[in-house]
Order: sequence, then C-alpha cells, then structure tokens
Amino acid sequence: MINSMISFIFLFSLTSARVIQSNPIGFETIEAKPAPEIVNNDASYGNAVDFSVPTSPAIMTCLKKAKYQTVFIRGFAPAGSGSFDMNCVGSIRNAYSAGLGIEVYMTPQPSSSYQGYQQLDILYNGLTNNGITVRSVWIQVTSPSNWPNNPTANVNFINSIVSRAKQYGLTVGIYTSQYDWSQITAQWNTLSSDVLLWYWNVLGSGSSGETKATFDDFRAFGSFKKASAKQYAQVETVCQMVVNRDVYAVGIPAAAAEKTSKTENGKIVVGGFVGN
Repeated sequence: MINSMISFIFLFSLTSARVIQSNPIGFETIEAKPAPEIVNNDASYGNAVDFSVPTSPAIMTCLKKAKYQTVFIRGFAPAGSGSFDMNCVGSIRNAYSAGLGIEVYMTPQPSSSYQGYQQLDILYNGLTNNGITVRSVWIQVTSPSNWPNNPTANVNFINSIVSRAKQYGLTVGIYTSQYDWSQITAQWNTLSSDVLLWYWNVLGSGSSGETKATFDDFRAFGSFKKASAKQYAQVETVCQMVVNRDVYAVGIPAAAAEKTSKTENGKIVVGGFVGN
C-alpha cells in the first residue's frame, strides 16, 4: 500500500530502521520495528504484505518462509505527474520466483495533467511491456489532503481509472477506509458493485497499533457491502524490509495455499489472488 504509506508476521532479531513516512493516519517520523510472528490460525484468511520499495530474491523467499502467501506491490507512483514504478518489475519477478501470489496497486496522482484513465494506461503498458500479464489492479484512495477538495472531480477521476481498467478486462479493487472515502468522494455510493474493497484500520504504527487480523471490524460504507482484504498493521519490519501487513479472504481454506504465482504464455501473471 502505500503512497502515503510504504503504499502485510515473522519474528526477526533485526535492528530497528528509522524511516520518514506520511500516511493516512498522519504519522511523520516513524521507527519501524520488527513485526510479531504470524498467529492467525483462521484458514479462511490469507496473509500478505504491501510495500512500495525495491526488493531482492532473498527478501521474497524470506516472506514465503514466514508464512505470507501474497504480496501487494506498487506499480504506479504519484510523484510529479505520476509515473510507472520500475521497482515493481524486479519485485514482481522476485515474488514469482519465491512462489508468492502477486497483486499490484497504483497510487494515482489526482492533481496530475494526466487523466485517471491515462495513469491506468501508463501502469498497464509498463507491466505488459515488461512481459507481465495483468489480471487485476487496486487503486489507492487515501490521504484526503493529497486530493482536491472537490468530491465530484475526485469521483470522476476514480471512475475514469475504473472504467479504463474494465476496458482491459481487469478486476478492480479500491484501497481506502470509511473516513478516506467519505472525505475524498463524499461517500460515493454508486460505484459498480463488482469493485472489490481493501480497507485499512490501524490504531498507529508498529505492533502496538495493530487491529485484529480479521474483518470483524468491517462496517459497510459507500457502495462497499463486504471486504476482500484488510490492512491491519503499518510500518513494521519483516525480512529486513519495512512493510504494512494484511489479511485477505480466501473463501475455501485450501485456496490460500493453492493460489501461488503463475505464468500464462510464458508471462508472469499478476492479480486474481485476492477477491476472486
């Protein structure tokens, strides 16, 4: 996740890393400390991490050994007018080699000269031009201060991305919270019902700010009647990398183990591991 965050529990004796971070709940200077070990034994949930930093094959292998099944990797960065995040290509390849499921998210730039659909095009073309097949995309809608104070314009911008993604045949998800959605879109409730939800709910950074790694705290908002994924921890170190931690619904318990990285016509496939 993500833009405003490092936009998913394995116990390591790591040296704490100090990072400068702004995120949806307003942290600025944060000391990232090791995440606790995964203790969620509910087989209806899969475990994941999200991040926007470069990785190595060793890190991805470590995540797999630490019982994470999927990674959410940022593919579009909001700096300037917004651009394809080239770091994602190496991370996707590393995750594939480690046998992890892969989802890609974009942190769009609503103040860009590029329209929403053009930003989705940049992401899609960046992936396909690097031999990566895209099945789904998650759109980050967080940090109201980074969005214009114009809900109508924001709704049109988001809808532009969603519509373009559907033209490509992609499954679409939104990463947000009830508060973010309310502030940015004025509780837009006519978004297509097939758009998935990945929501965040934390009390603060690190393990002390974690909420329960389940959907028990989910309440419907906007057009979202259920959740597909939840970010329950922010700014923790796992395998010597600063990440946010997530759980996602797998439906059939065995599905979490079965949904690992795959290829199609020799190309790595991203998407379709969460919410499908």
